[in-house]
Amino acid sequence: MAEKGKQAVKRLRVWSAGCSTGEEPYTLAISMLEESEHLLKGWNVEIIATDLNDRSLETAKAGVYGEYALRSTSEYFRQKYFSPSDDNKLQVRPEVKKLITFSRLNLQDDSKVLFMKGMDLVFCCNVLIYFDASSKSRVISHFFSNLNFGGYFFLGISESLMKLNDQFHLIHFPGAIAYWKPSLKSGKP
Repeated sequence: MAEKGKQAVKRLRVWSAGCSTGEEPYTLAISMLEESEHLLKGWNVEIIATDLNDRSLETAKAGVYGEYALRSTSEYFRQKYFSPSDDNKLQVRPEVKKLITFSRLNLQDDSKVLFMKGMDLVFCCNVLIYFDASSKSRVISHFFSNLNFGGYFFLGISESLMKLNDQFHLIHFPGAIAYWKPSLKSGKP
């Protein structure tokens, strides 16, 4: 953010690849909204959420969730970012939805994935476990190409890039790990 903050237009582009029924991109949007008066004040945030499954995408677009999906969501976030819906469910509020664009994308469709350029953060959690080694390697190369220099790539807790890609640098954060695409200038995060 320090590097991008020097630009005239402060824009953060996030890709939730394999977004399933939308919990991840909505969580990201809520996190961004929580920072909109502090760290992200004056920034434009765009979250692109993609999945292969049409049914999952329809659920994601609707943004209606039951107790199980919201089991780890605090009462504060429930009241601030959700509205009551039918059958004791909660619906994501419009201000959260407007940050996200949902679309269908097969991560193995090279021609379509090439259009996902200019990302600052890529989240692809618990998706690559379904791919063979060759497909994983190809998809990870696309993620690397689509990330801006200095961008971060996040995988699921049980996933790794070991023996798949050596272009990213492993970064340890408190409670999480990520893969960093080195910037042209520094070579360090």
